[in-house]
Amino acid sequence: VLILGIYDDLKNIKPKIKLFIQLFLVTITVYLSDIKIESLGFLLGLPFTQDLGLLAIPFTMISVLGLMNAFNMVDGLDGQAGIVSILALIGIFIFGLDQADNYLYKILLTILSGLIVFLFFNLISNKNMKIFLGDGGSLFLGLVISFSLIYCTQILNIFSPSFALWCVAIPLFDFFSVVILRIIKKQHLIIANRDHIHHFLETFNFSKTFITFLTGVFGFVFLFLGYYLEINFSTISFWIFIILFSFYLLIRLYYEHKAKI
Repeated sequence: VLILGIYDDLKNIKPKIKLFIQLFLVTITVYLSDIKIESLGFLLGLPFTQDLGLLAIPFTMISVLGLMNAFNMVDGLDGQAGIVSILALIGIFIFGLDQADNYLYKILLTILSGLIVFLFFNLISNKNMKIFLGDGGSLFLGLVISFSLIYCTQILNIFSPSFALWCVAIPLFDFFSVVILRIIKKQHLIIANRDHIHHFLETFNFSKTFITFLTGVFGFVFLFLGYYLEINFSTISFWIFIILFSFYLLIRLYYEHKAKI
């Protein structure tokens, strides 16, 4: 996936071809690792678990593919994807990953350490020292975080699938709102466009630095809220997530309508 992203940064692969290769790579990973979403746990708040059965593999493939590209989409401003990734990794660490699987913990801690250093050189104003994630970096992070979340919820069982959503709330909010808006406007789903969360915030004349800061603040608030709900009200965690997303989507729809008028 990293090599695919780097090649795309250099040569600009057609979106459909890139998506097909991603699907192939995710399928291989699921097959070799046997890491898949077999159960949603008590996600819907019902008194029994929601097991996927035969839908486990296709659901996993779609979920990983979606989250990978959600991280790629949110990488529109300096520092934004890096901060979102750091928050996701912190969320994975909260429930004692170091005790449950020390090997994965060390891998993710290494990535987290690299991201902290990366942020400095990504946000620095000196153009000669500035570095970027590119498609290679954002897709790689999306893949690693996706499978780590699945592994923690399905195999280690250290937190629920609903908390996993809170770890990546910002990329998911952005991804699903963009998809819904493009469907409503009858636009192509996999072309680049100025309809992401950072583009929306730019319409309020916020600076790029402030938008990145705001994204980080909301990401932290979502993570804290998800942690609180996981500990105290896990059965309604998913529905709170849906309510907040619906509220964000309504705001986007309102401003889309206002702009059209």
